[in-house]
Amino acid sequence: MTIESAKKIEITEQEMKQYKELGYIIFNNLFSAEEMDKVRAIIDEFDRESEMILRQKDRDFISSAGQINFTSGLNFRSPELQQFTADQRFVDITTTILGPDIKLYWDQSVYKRPEASKDFPWHQDNGYVPTEPEQYVTCWIALDDATVENGCIWVQPGTHLKGFVTHIKTDLGWICYYGDIEGIPVELKKGSVVAFNSLLFHKSTPNRSKTDTRKAYITQYSVDGSFNPITNKIFQNGPLIAKDGKSAYTEFVTKENC
Repeated sequence: MTIESAKKIEITEQEMKQYKELGYIIFNNLFSAEEMDKVRAIIDEFDRESEMILRQKDRDFISSAGQINFTSGLNFRSPELQQFTADQRFVDITTTILGPDIKLYWDQSVYKRPEASKDFPWHQDNGYVPTEPEQYVTCWIALDDATVENGCIWVQPGTHLKGFVTHIKTDLGWICYYGDIEGIPVELKKGSVVAFNSLLFHKSTPNRSKTDTRKAYITQYSVDGSFNPITNKIFQNGPLIAKDGKSAYTEFVTKENC
C-alpha cells in the first residue's frame, strides 16, 4: 500500500499571525477520506495489538484499558506511516513555522474508547520530555470526526506565550493547570489537522459516545538536532523530513529513542 503525497500548501500571513498569537492553526480537510482510511487501517492493527497487551495489566501510566490507549513509534513499524509523516503537507507546515531543517520528533496514535469517563488533563507537550530548542510543532490528525461528544481536544489560546510551566505528575498524566478556564473545543472533520505549539495548554474530554472510538494520529516535528537537555542526547525518533526547506525524506532505519 502506498500513501501518496499531495500538492504543496501555503500558510497565509493571517494563519501565521494566529499561530504566533494563539498557538495553533486548523487545516480543514488537509487529507482526503481515502487517505485517512489507509492510515487508519494500519493504525487500527497496532492499536488492537497494544490494547490486548494493556488489558493484561489494566494500566500503563497514561494508557488505561478500555478507556484511552497511546501507541508510539509507529513510523518504525510501518514504511507507509513513516512516508506519511514526511508528506509534503507536513513539510510545508513545519518549515514555515520552525525553519528549513525539520525532523520527526515523535509519533503516536491516541484512541479514546466509547464511554471513556475521564479527561486527559491540561498539559503542555513539553511536560512529558524536556526538549531543546523548547518549541516544536504537534500535528493532531483526525482519523475520524473528532467532536465534543466523543472527546476532541480543547485548547487555551495564547498559553504558549507563558513559556514552559511546571507540571505535576498524577495517575492521569502530567498536569500544568488546575484552574477554572474551560478553554475552547477543537472539533475536526476526518482528515483535518490542528497544528499547535508544543507549549500550548491542551486537554481532551471524556468520550460520551456509546459507539464511537475517537481516533487520532499525532505527529510532532522539531528542528533537526533537537535534544534532551538533561541527557544531552539528540532525539532519534523518526526521519529527517526537510532540509533547506525541501523534502529530505529517505527511508529511516535507526530505532534508538532518546
